[in-house]
Amino acid sequence: MKKRLPFFVGLAFAAVIFVLMMAFEQPLLFRAQELSLWLPTKVWFAERMSYPAGMLTYIATFLTQFLHYPWLGGLLLVFMLLMVYQLTLRIFSLSKHYAVAGLLPAALLVGCTFVVGYYIFQIKTQGYMFSAVTGFLFTLCAVRLWQVCKPAVLRWLWLAVLFAAGYPLFGFYALLAGLVVAILAVGRRDWISIALCVAGIVAAPWAYYYCYTACRFPRMWTAGCPAFEYIKRDLLFWAPYLLLYLTPVAFAVWSLLRRDEPKQKAVCWTNAVVGVVAVLCATLFWYKDYNFHTELKMEAAMGEMQYKKVLALAKQEKKEPTRLMVMSKNLALLRLGRGGDEMYKFLDGGAKPKTPIDVRMMQVGGKMLYYNYARLNFCYRWCLEDGVEYGWKVEYLKYMAKVSILNGEYEVATKFLNTLDKTFFQHKWVERYRRYVQNPALIATDKEFAAVKEFYCFEDQLDGDNSLVEIYLLNYFAHSFGAESTPRFDEMGLMCALTLKDIPTFWQNFFRYANSHKTDRMPIHFQEAALLFGNLEPGKVDISKMPFEKSVQMKFQAFMEYAKKHAVGENAEKDPKVKQLFFERFGDTYFYFYFFIRDVKSY
Repeated sequence: MKKRLPFFVGLAFAAVIFVLMMAFEQPLLFRAQELSLWLPTKVWFAERMSYPAGMLTYIATFLTQFLHYPWLGGLLLVFMLLMVYQLTLRIFSLSKHYAVAGLLPAALLVGCTFVVGYYIFQIKTQGYMFSAVTGFLFTLCAVRLWQVCKPAVLRWLWLAVLFAAGYPLFGFYALLAGLVVAILAVGRRDWISIALCVAGIVAAPWAYYYCYTACRFPRMWTAGCPAFEYIKRDLLFWAPYLLLYLTPVAFAVWSLLRRDEPKQKAVCWTNAVVGVVAVLCATLFWYKDYNFHTELKMEAAMGEMQYKKVLALAKQEKKEPTRLMVMSKNLALLRLGRGGDEMYKFLDGGAKPKTPIDVRMMQVGGKMLYYNYARLNFCYRWCLEDGVEYGWKVEYLKYMAKVSILNGEYEVATKFLNTLDKTFFQHKWVERYRRYVQNPALIATDKEFAAVKEFYCFEDQLDGDNSLVEIYLLNYFAHSFGAESTPRFDEMGLMCALTLKDIPTFWQNFFRYANSHKTDRMPIHFQEAALLFGNLEPGKVDISKMPFEKSVQMKFQAFMEYAKKHAVGENAEKDPKVKQLFFERFGDTYFYFYFFIRDVKSY
């Protein structure tokens, strides 16, 4: 039973991690492959190899594309973690007594993989989800190969190869392998191996610096490490990596100090303590934020035109949502024709993304919003800019292909489609959109394109948005007037006017909406706003003959009486008790939004 203990420990660990990934991280796993790209071309390979640790990047991006099916990519990741676990046991002789303690590197790798959170949209490490585990696996394989090489001359030759060839291929992880080998070599009194390792760690990055023109000298020693910034803000992201890099060094030192057969009590305590540390490392560094995961789910649902799923996710929200969640919810309502009746029946607000980095809505969901609201040049522009800044992604190429099709630029669209067709899992998507290039007449029959074209009413000029997606869209729709607007555009304009809370802008959009929806019933929230603004500025617009529904009038009267009863002042929204009282009775009305949802900052 003791001999099989490592097998059962590893299997249990793998099962738990896989179940957790499938339960909580499927949206992140899928989005990670959308934010990556691997191409089987010489140019792509040569570009990766033009940087130190180029093979690490190439392998990591290759593996990341399997996350297109989260279960498949998840199985690959778990299998690699098991390999790390087994190699850790063998290299540091932990199998017999310390099977649980050997989980520490694998647990830290889980923390390294899922600590990323919103940084997934900014980090320049390509194939991030597989980068750390691939690099660390190389480190362990290199150390194990040194251990099994006999005679000694083969070990020395292997070390020469490790630094001469391993460094340009795997960067820092080759140097880490050299450090671990140097410590283990002390136990063998292999002074030549120690000398080769010290020389390689110092000289390899120095020598190869003259071969790479795109890497600064200090970064040569950290090539292959995640591209976090070396500042206090990013310390949280670096923490699991620093612990990971220290773990094999600590195990190597520990293996030198262990001499006698350990006592059973000491073994139990060691496994217990290290096991608890492993669990804490995996759970504490694992990024857990409901809003972040909801944003990922909403964008995936919008991509599949599953608008009811977006609303179901918004309805589940129990805390203040981010502005991206609010905008995604409003877009789904608009597509279902329910915006004017339901946009304030969900939680509203402007929770900041829970991350120390300065993340912008543009990076998380701005391209999706611009595309769906027919601001096609903005969508294309930001895909292009972010592609240059952060590297090309599947997501960017998809949007650029769709924008090119809608703009009638079929040769350009073909270029993007051909590029995507070289990947493993995008063939079905490519074939779906290639037919519109081959037969443009089919574009008019596509539901997705038809929904976008409903907002394509004015010339798609590329003016300034300062990367503030929401502010730009609010002002664009609320202040764009002309003879070419559609009923859907008018509805969006009025919804934006309600959000802006500008009374003259509201009336302009209100009458435009009324003219284009003459036979339709006026939605509840539009009635609420008209009744409120008509009373706030009496005489400017005559609302006496407007056919307000009785329920709207009663709700407004109740709201005003409740405000007098509780002596609501100018800064009532800052009093949480008063705010909660009004939310319980009027949280589903525009009246509550107008008076109590204040100082919301977009990003």
